Amino acid sequence: MKYLGLLCMAAAAVAGGFLLAGEWEMRVKMLGIFRQMAVYLKARILYSNETLPEALKEIGSRFSDGNSGMAAEAGLFFLRVEKRMEEEAGKAFSEIWKEEMEKFPDDLPLRKQDLEALRALGENLGYADKKTQERTILFYLEQADDSLAFLKKEMESRTKLYRSLGMAAGLFILVLFA
Repeated sequence: MKYLGLLCMAAAAVAGGFLLAGEWEMRVKMLGIFRQMAVYLKARILYSNETLPEALKEIGSRFSDGNSGMAAEAGLFFLRVEKRMEEEAGKAFSEIWKEEMEKFPDDLPLRKQDLEALRALGENLGYADKKTQERTILFYLEQADDSLAFLKKEMESRTKLYRSLGMAAGLFILVLFA
C-alpha cells in the first residue's frame, strides 16, 4: 500500500510538470488563433468591404465551427460581440467588446498582457474609418507577433524544464520515501 501511494505521488509530480508545459503550448495556440482572426478581420473590412458586424459574424462562425474547448472560445467571442452589436445598436462597440471579454473562462490560457492587447484592439476598432481600423489591427498584429516570437523562443526550453522538473520531483519522491 505504501508503494502504491508513493507511485501515485510520483505520478502526480510528473503530471504537474507536463500540465505546466501544456499551459505554455495552449497560450501559444490561443494567441495564434486570435492573431489569425485579426488577419481575417482586416481582410474582411478592407478588401471585402464588409461592415464590422458582418466580418465578426463570418470570422466567428469560421473559428467556432469544428473546434471545441478553448479553440472555439475565440470564435464564440466574436459571435457574442456581433450579436450584442445587433441587439444593442446604440451602445459603443468598445463597451460591448470589453463586457464580452469579461465573460472569458477563468482557465483561458492568456496572460494579462495578452488580454490587454486584445482589449486595446476592441477599444480602437469600432468607431473609426477603414484606415484607422487597419492601423489598429496592424498594431494588434505587431503585438501578437512579438508575443508569439517570445513564447515560441521560450516555449521549447520551458516545456523541457517543466517536464524534467516534474520527472525529477517524481523520482525524488520515490527515492526519498522508498
